[in-house]
Amino acid sequence: MKILYVLNSAKYGGMEYHVGDLVLGMKRKGYSVFVWCPSGEMAEEYKRSGATVTEEIIKKDIDNGYISKLRNFINENEIDIVHAHELKAVTNALKACEGTKAKIITHTHTPISEWQINPLKRFLNTKFYSYVVNKYSDMEVALTESKKKVKIKEGIKEDKLCVIPNGLDTSKLTMSSMQRSDYSKEIKSRHNIPDGAFVFGNLGRITKEKGHDVLVKAFKKFLDTHMFRRDMFYLLIVGGGSLEARVKDLSKQLDIEKNVIVTGRFADEDKIKYFSAFDVFLFPTLAEGFGLVLIESMFLGIPTICSDLEVLKEVAGEHAEFFEVSNSDNLADKMSDVYNKMDHGGNTKADEAKEYVEKTFSLEKFIENYEILYKSVLGDIK
Repeated sequence: MKILYVLNSAKYGGMEYHVGDLVLGMKRKGYSVFVWCPSGEMAEEYKRSGATVTEEIIKKDIDNGYISKLRNFINENEIDIVHAHELKAVTNALKACEGTKAKIITHTHTPISEWQINPLKRFLNTKFYSYVVNKYSDMEVALTESKKKVKIKEGIKEDKLCVIPNGLDTSKLTMSSMQRSDYSKEIKSRHNIPDGAFVFGNLGRITKEKGHDVLVKAFKKFLDTHMFRRDMFYLLIVGGGSLEARVKDLSKQLDIEKNVIVTGRFADEDKIKYFSAFDVFLFPTLAEGFGLVLIESMFLGIPTICSDLEVLKEVAGEHAEFFEVSNSDNLADKMSDVYNKMDHGGNTKADEAKEYVEKTFSLEKFIENYEILYKSVLGDIK
C-alpha cells in the first residue's frame, strides 16, 4: 500500500504530530509513505521517520497549480490512499484525486463550526466542507464520538464518518524521577523561576481558540487570593503564536507580568522538560478536536484542569478537573482547590491517569485502526 499524507503546515502542533505518528507507524508496518507539506520542522521529522517528503505550500483556497502537481504525483507514484488534513489541504487534495485511482480520507481535527473565526466565514466554510466531503471523500475522520455528532450537525452524512481517537507515543515522555527533577531545575533556572516556586503550566500555540486570555485572568485572581505568597507562584506559558504579544500585554495590564512567563516557540526536545517543571497543567481551550497535550499531561501524572468541553470530558474521563469554558473566575477557583489539596498532601485525579492513558490511547491501537480504515476503503476488508 502506498499512502500519501497532505497537509498545509509543518509547524509543531497536534495535527502535525498526528501525521508524524501515522508516518512512523505506517513505515514500521512496511508501507510506502509520502508526505506533501510546506518546509518546516515537522517536514524534517517526517523525513527522519522514513517518508518521502515533497515540500509544497497551498497558496490559495483553490490552488490550480498545486492541484495539477499533486494529481501528477498521485498518478506517477500510483498512490493508493490520500489522507488529507484540514480545510485547505482537504479541498485541494479532493480536487487533485479526481480522475485518479486513489481513495481519499479527509480530516478536519476541530470541526469547522467550532473555529474562532468570523461567523459568516465559519458558516460558509462549514457548508462548503460538508458538501465536498459528502460528494467526493471516501471517509471523513472524527477523533471522538462527540466530534462525530458535531460533524453530523454540520451536514456530513453519518455513513461518511468513522471515529478514531488519537494515540500517544509514550516513549517520548518516559523518564526517571531523577531526570524529571533535573529537567525541572533546568527549566526553572532558564526562566529565573525560584527553586521551590509553584508552577502552573500551559503548552501549545498561542491562538484565539486556545483561551489564553481566560488563563491569564484566572491566574490574576488566583494571585489576588494568595497575596502572602504571590512571589512563589508562576504561570509558565510554553509556546508562541499570533497572540503572544497580546498575552504579554494583558499580563502587564493586570500587573502580574513578573509572575507570567511566555517562552515563545520551543525546541521539540524541550517539551518533556517543560512538562517536568509544571506542578499543575492548565488547558483553557475554547475549541478542540481532541486535545493531545491533555493526554500527555495525564500520562505524566500532572494534576490537570481543563475547560468542560464535551470532547475533553470524553477524552479525560475522571482523570482531570473541569471548569466552565471561558469562565476565568471558575478556573481560578479550581486552581485554588487543586493547589490547596496538593499543599495538604491530598490525592488528585491525576494519580491513576497514566494507566488510563496507556490503556485507552495506545499508539499501537491508533496505527492499527488507521490500517484497518485504509484497507477497508480499498476494499481489502469487507
